[in-house]
Amino acid sequence: MLDIMKRAFSGGGDIRLSRRDVLTASAVGAAGSLIGASPTLASTQVEATYMPPASGRVVSEPFSFDNPLAKMKAEFRLGRAWEDEADVLLWYFFTMFIVAEGKKVQPVVRYEGIEFSHHRKIGENLFEVHGHNTSYPRDVYTGEFIEELVNPVTGKTHGVTPTILTEDPGMIYGVGGKRPLDRAGAEFTETYSLFRIEDDMIKQEEIRVPPDNWFTPFIETSHNWTPRGLFEDESITRLPLGTSGGYVFPYPSWLEMEDNPGHMFAIWSGKKLDGVDQLPQSYFDKIEQANPELLVVDKSKFKG
Repeated sequence: MLDIMKRAFSGGGDIRLSRRDVLTASAVGAAGSLIGASPTLASTQVEATYMPPASGRVVSEPFSFDNPLAKMKAEFRLGRAWEDEADVLLWYFFTMFIVAEGKKVQPVVRYEGIEFSHHRKIGENLFEVHGHNTSYPRDVYTGEFIEELVNPVTGKTHGVTPTILTEDPGMIYGVGGKRPLDRAGAEFTETYSLFRIEDDMIKQEEIRVPPDNWFTPFIETSHNWTPRGLFEDESITRLPLGTSGGYVFPYPSWLEMEDNPGHMFAIWSGKKLDGVDQLPQSYFDKIEQANPELLVVDKSKFKG
C-alpha cells in the first residue's frame, strides 16, 4: 500500500511534506497512458471470482517457488506489474487508533487515500521505485470528510490535515530483497513474503521493509490476495489485488499526546486499480480540487 510512516507523523502543523518539481500535467490522461499495453485486469475481479467452498475442509497450504526469481516475479505481478516500467495505483481506507498506556484503545480518525508509484527497470531483475501517498481524513463514525476532530483520550479539539507523503527516498527491488535508497551501504534486506493457496485464491503475507530512517515504533504487515486461476496464468503481468493489513507508528504531533505515553495503530483495506479513472468519484473530486499534481507520479526522482 501503498501499500502507509514516520515522516508524516513526526512533524508539527501541516502534515504535507515538501515536493520538488511539482507536476501539473493532466492527471487522468497522463496517469492512464502509463499503465502499459500488456494484459491487465480490473481490480473488481478479485471479489467477483472468489467463491467459498460449498462443503468440506478449507484448502490451505504453502505455495512454493522453484527459485528466488520466480518468487520475485510473483510478488511484482501481485503487488505491482511484471513490466519494465509501469504506474501502480493502490486505493485504500484506514482507521487510526490511539494506544495510550493505561487508557482504553480508541479510534480517532478514518482516512481514505491512494499510494501511487512508478517503477523502472534499471538492471537485470532490478527495479527502482518512487511514489507518494495522499490520504484525506474522514469522520470515524459517519465517514464524511472532516477538518477537525475531538481527541477521545484528552477531550481536546484538533485540526486534522491530509496526510501527504512525497519524500519517501524510494526503493530498489531485486532478487535478494529490497534496499531503501537512503541506505549508505549497498546491501539488500531479505523480504518476509509468504505465499499460500486458500481454496481458489492465492494469498500473500508480507512485512514491509521501511526506509532506514523510519525508527520505532514502526512495523507494517499486510495480507494480499488474487484469484488462483489468474495467478497461474503467467501471461497476466498485472494481477488484480485485494489487500488488508495494519501498522504501528508514533503519535502524530497534532494530537498533542505528550503526557500520555504510547503510540498509534492503524488497520486498512484496499485494492489495486488500473488507473486514476477508477477512483471513487468523491475521492477523485477531493484530490483533483486539493492536490491535482498528485494524480500523477513525479518521475524527476529517477536518476536515469
